[in-house]
Amino acid sequence: MTTTATVRTRAHAIKDGELIEADPGIAEGVEFPAPVALTEAVYADCIAVPEAYGWDTGIRLDETEREWDLLSTAARAIKAAAGSGRPPRLAFTLYRVPIDGVTRDPQRVTLVAEASPGDNGERVITIMRPSERLP
Repeated sequence: MTTTATVRTRAHAIKDGELIEADPGIAEGVEFPAPVALTEAVYADCIAVPEAYGWDTGIRLDETEREWDLLSTAARAIKAAAGSGRPPRLAFTLYRVPIDGVTRDPQRVTLVAEASPGDNGERVITIMRPSERLP
């Protein structure tokens, strides 16, 4: 009896919503060093803004601005660590306003940028929480 193992690809994780591809225009604008995706948890916490959020709280938050902040912060951390013999998982800190309906001041969150081979062996980066692992 032969069994075939199913290989879980990055493309599958993106299709299933486990990973969300970063906006290529923003990634290019901040000179991100490789194609980048975010875990669903990071996207929900650091980028996504419910449609009525601004109306309910009086706080104006914009997903594009939040994504720009996250990717530019990650890109700066990656560039600063370049040539340091750093491991493939690099922790960095981001300040973002939580989407909790109460908090108005930015709060600090630690995230990880992990470099790995993509589906075709190319270098890709995934941004996740420190407790998360690549899907």
